[in-house]
Amino acid sequence: MPIRFGQFEVDIRSGELLRQGVKVNIQEQPLQALVALLEHPGEVVTREELRKRLWPQDTFVDFERGLNKAINKLRVALRDDAVTPRYVETLPQRGYRFIAAVDGVPQGREGVLPPQRVLGIDSLAVLPLDNLSGDPAQEYFSDGMTEELICAIAKIGSLRVISRTSVMPYKGVRKSLPAIAKELGVDAIIEGSVARSELRVRIVAQLILASDDRHLWSGRYERDLRDILQLQAEIAQSIASQIHKLIDPVHVFPELARQVNPQAYEARLMGNFFRDKMTPMELEKSIGFYTQAIDCDPAYAQAYGDLSEAYFYFGVLGMGQPSEVFPKAKVNAVKALELDETVASAHNALAAIHILYEWDWAAAEAESRRAVELNPGVSVTHAHFADYMSIRGRHNEAIAEIRRALELDPLSAEYNRFVALILYRARRYDDSIAQCKKSLDLYPGDVNTLWFLALSLEQKGRLPEAIAKLEEAVSLSATPTYQALLARAYALAGERAKATGILEELKASSQSRYISPFDIAVVYSGLGDLDATFHWLEETYRQRVFRIIELTLPIFDFLRSDRRWQDLVRRIGLPY
Repeated sequence: MPIRFGQFEVDIRSGELLRQGVKVNIQEQPLQALVALLEHPGEVVTREELRKRLWPQDTFVDFERGLNKAINKLRVALRDDAVTPRYVETLPQRGYRFIAAVDGVPQGREGVLPPQRVLGIDSLAVLPLDNLSGDPAQEYFSDGMTEELICAIAKIGSLRVISRTSVMPYKGVRKSLPAIAKELGVDAIIEGSVARSELRVRIVAQLILASDDRHLWSGRYERDLRDILQLQAEIAQSIASQIHKLIDPVHVFPELARQVNPQAYEARLMGNFFRDKMTPMELEKSIGFYTQAIDCDPAYAQAYGDLSEAYFYFGVLGMGQPSEVFPKAKVNAVKALELDETVASAHNALAAIHILYEWDWAAAEAESRRAVELNPGVSVTHAHFADYMSIRGRHNEAIAEIRRALELDPLSAEYNRFVALILYRARRYDDSIAQCKKSLDLYPGDVNTLWFLALSLEQKGRLPEAIAKLEEAVSLSATPTYQALLARAYALAGERAKATGILEELKASSQSRYISPFDIAVVYSGLGDLDATFHWLEETYRQRVFRIIELTLPIFDFLRSDRRWQDLVRRIGLPY
């Protein structure tokens, strides 16, 4: 029998609220609260009674906040008002009372709605934590806490956790949680805040089911800053325990992290803040902060791992001699793993060094696999592994891995274009072109995407289009790599004067800046001067410039029959 009051009625069997026969959109917890109040019209239902009714006994939740939210949503559904209520009256500090006349009150517990259905949560996004410190200079701290929380939760192998790159654009954005969840393709959202005062930090976090904006869990934590790593682990475990009751009850949680000197931790967060900007000046600053963190706490394994990655990026971006930068990256990665074998960033850095500098392919695969084992939910580990397998010619595996990275970081400009590069290496030019166009829709004018698009257009015989894309890339960033590729394209199109003009410009500028011998070789390959091409490739090999591993790219396919190409590839250990 339905329960009726005013213009409303509740159908217990179907779990529906109707107003004048029309279904009212109401979530499950507010409806459960309504039925609990209707069972005792005119009587006080305490907050504790509602807590037991709305949340199972073993569920940890900031129920004060959750209950307030449920009652507010109930009032919205009933078009009620807390100040002048017609249906639900608040009794401060005690509970609530249903004050309207009710027809069809259920007897005993027969009116209880069916229990909440088991929820499947396979994917989750941690939104940027709000900085409530009142100091904009503390943004690096709340951003750092967001990243740490993402990394901690991403260690849950059965859960897809969106990476930092894709969630940071939502910082300060006023959008509904269901809308954000739809854009990121996730089942649930974690949102929260960080408030810091001297050496104390308070973190509030809550887990929301995206489909109906339902509050599932919340927690409030306050600790000394020196306990920050324990605090992160505790939050991650609290959230994970709620999720895994539903999707993976046998999951074993990692041990709590050791204590870290708060000054060291803060210096490392500052290092991460500048590293993520990926410019020469900011990378130098990040190295300084990581070094400061290590000085404060010489046993801080993660700081060594982050420092190794910073040096690795220095080498990849050509901001230092490979013979100086990559060995520094390796020393710090090895030190990190001596202190803590589970530092995934150190495994990633070692894998990259083995690939780009040492050409130790067995070690590179072992380190890449270990990084994925340690952090299966972190996109960069899959991207590193994809790069390794692509270089080794294992294209199907590489494509699967980079798509996994993109699932974890769907808004990443780097991974969107990296998919295109891996498809190009696999000789899937049409697919690569389509991916480049998709990436450019997301990030118009991205110079690396223009470069990758030009490579595939060239292989399709669409030289005028390739030249146009490279000219656009050079106009946006006149780096030697883009200039060399443009010169090569000019040469292939028969515009040798333009090609040789760029070549002479690159050679002349080598007096004031570093010009990779690989870029010179690229131009000569377009001009058809094979002796000069192999002269500069040998110089690339001698300097151990990492781009020598690009010898198996399609642009060098015409050299495969040349014994000099075969000899170089054999020495490096590349497949052919």
